[in-house]
Amino acid sequence: MKRRERELAKRMPLLENDVIFAFLNEYDPNHTTAEKVFQKLRSGEATVEISSVSLIEMELIYRSERMEDRLLKDLAAVAALPNVRYVPLTPDIAVASAYLRQTLNLSFFDSHYAATALNLDRRILSFDQSYDKVYGLTRVDPATI
Repeated sequence: MKRRERELAKRMPLLENDVIFAFLNEYDPNHTTAEKVFQKLRSGEATVEISSVSLIEMELIYRSERMEDRLLKDLAAVAALPNVRYVPLTPDIAVASAYLRQTLNLSFFDSHYAATALNLDRRILSFDQSYDKVYGLTRVDPATI
């Protein structure tokens, strides 16, 4: 297998925040599955892309849940992950996100993740089945990784 093919084979889809939150919360029912995904990142078996919007969602959720005392620790844990590339929000992604919200009734953040994934390789790693209704997007169940 050529080098480029090997790199693509080990590359995972856009990583959605539900997997990150499951990893950070040991009480989450999907915690064990998320741990396996993050182990693959640590070992270099896989690489992922994460939308920069996920950091904003994380901050907003921690603030609304009054968990800001844990925010720095959890942001540091995410920032320290190897084999992660952050994808910036672009005007094209913002336009596609607004369109997905209007046409498919996706939540604000889900629409951003779907638009970002569509802009990349059209795949998203998520437990959330709402992505299954997005035409052209393939949701990869983390349990299958």
